Amino acid sequence: MPSSWTHVDKDTTTGLPIMLAQNIIVGTALTVGAIACSGFYLAMIGNVASLVPWALVVTFVAVAYTYVVGFALLWCVESFTLRMRDKFKPIAYGVVGAIGYGVWGLFVMTSVMNSLDQPLNGVVLANGDVAAIAVNYAAFGFIATMLGQAHAPKLAARRKTAIGLLVAQIALAALGLVCAVMMFSALGR
Repeated sequence: MPSSWTHVDKDTTTGLPIMLAQNIIVGTALTVGAIACSGFYLAMIGNVASLVPWALVVTFVAVAYTYVVGFALLWCVESFTLRMRDKFKPIAYGVVGAIGYGVWGLFVMTSVMNSLDQPLNGVVLANGDVAAIAVNYAAFGFIATMLGQAHAPKLAARRKTAIGLLVAQIALAALGLVCAVMMFSALGR
C-alpha cells in the first residue's frame, strides 16, 4: 500500500509498476470487449462500414480511454481505497471503472457513431441505443477494472507477458486510428 501519492508500488522481481499492470489488464479486457461488441455497435448505425475496420476503430476508442482516462481513474481510486479492507477493493475499483467507462461510452463512443451515421444515413442514435451503449460500456468498465485490481500483482510478476499485451493493444489502437482517419476523411470528400 503506498504511503503517499508519489510512491509507486512495484513488483519486487521485475520492477513493473502495479498500476501499469492494472492498466494493461483493463486495456486487454476492454479491447476484447470492444472487438466482441463491434458488430452490435455497427448494427446500431446501419452497417455503414466494414466490420474489421470498425472493430479496430472501436478498439482505438477503448485503448484511448485506458491509457488517457484510465490511469487517472486508477490513481484516484487507489487514493480512495487506501484504508479500505482488501476484500472490498475490487468492488470499489469496479464501481469507479463502471462510472468512468460508462461516461466515456455515453459521450465519446456515441459521438463517434453519430459522426458516421448522420452524414451517411441522415439519422443519429435513438435514446434507447445511447442507453444500451452506456450500460454496455459501464458493464465492461466494471469487469475490466475489477479484474485489473485483482490480478495486477500476478501480471506485474510476468514482465514479458505484460509487455506483449501492451504492445498488442497499442498496435491494434494504431490500426484503429488509421482506420478512423480513413473513414472520416472519406466523409469529407
